[in-house]
Amino acid sequence: MNKDQTKSALDLKSLYWAERISMKMLRYFYVASHCQSLTQAAEQLHISKSPLSAQMRELESVLGVKLFNREQRSIQLTEAGLLLREQCQSIFNVMESSINQVTQYARHSQGLLRLGIVSSVFWAGFGHACQQLKQEFPKFQFEFIEQSPQQQKVALFNNEIDIGFVRYADTLDIAPLESCNLYCEPMCVALSDKHPLSQHKQLCLTELAKEHFVMMSQKNSASAQLVVNHCIKAGFIPRLVQEVVEPMTLMNVIESREGISIVPQSFSRQGWQHIRFVALKQQINAHICAVYNPQKITPEKHSLIRSIHLFMNNESVNHVI
Repeated sequence: MNKDQTKSALDLKSLYWAERISMKMLRYFYVASHCQSLTQAAEQLHISKSPLSAQMRELESVLGVKLFNREQRSIQLTEAGLLLREQCQSIFNVMESSINQVTQYARHSQGLLRLGIVSSVFWAGFGHACQQLKQEFPKFQFEFIEQSPQQQKVALFNNEIDIGFVRYADTLDIAPLESCNLYCEPMCVALSDKHPLSQHKQLCLTELAKEHFVMMSQKNSASAQLVVNHCIKAGFIPRLVQEVVEPMTLMNVIESREGISIVPQSFSRQGWQHIRFVALKQQINAHICAVYNPQKITPEKHSLIRSIHLFMNNESVNHVI
């Protein structure tokens, strides 16, 4: 048998297992191997217990080994089961890495870059930066996907986006992802122009202790929790009366005199008729940051991030309250 025939035989042997063992079967086993019972595993997988049990028996039959010790009420893996659980993680990692390489190559060959964003970055000059970005990188096609910071983190791991753009608070606990500052800005107090505090040039957090707060949803953004933490350090817990998802909704609520909020300074650029923005004595960062997977970053993406940083900090788009 020559080398080509040997290689062909090895390929056919690999296909034999691929045809009999599916990724779904391995995923079911992997979830079950970390649960106390098949009932619990079925609940996590959103299926009934019966098909899960059937899949596990079929897997054992194909492999010709016993994976579970069924003499116990709770799930107990045999030595072969423990080994398969360990190998499953390797299989999933290889599969994910391979698929990511393919999708990343496809996007790169098409000149497509997918950028995850939170909508408020456009109020800080991100739109202006993107216009210049298209001129500097004409071979790229940019796709902007509006996602919460948490969604962006998941999308980066799944290779669904290339770079994410979030606020400073959402970069504090993102390992193994990395981040860098693009545009630095502080937070300020936003309140109705009819509010007694609206004529102040600067406010201290302690002066807001009795106010009603409106904040962005803490599920979607870590900035709200950052504000709460600063208030606690100042000696009070903010009286939260409403949480919203969109920045536009937040500003409309404030304009209707339903409360005050602490927001990024760039929010003031929208020219709200009945909202005043007052500087805050305490420094609370609202920086805009790029978030990326260091294992998938390329020199071109680094160059793109640097260009956005330069464009967003251009004097023509800076604004002072």
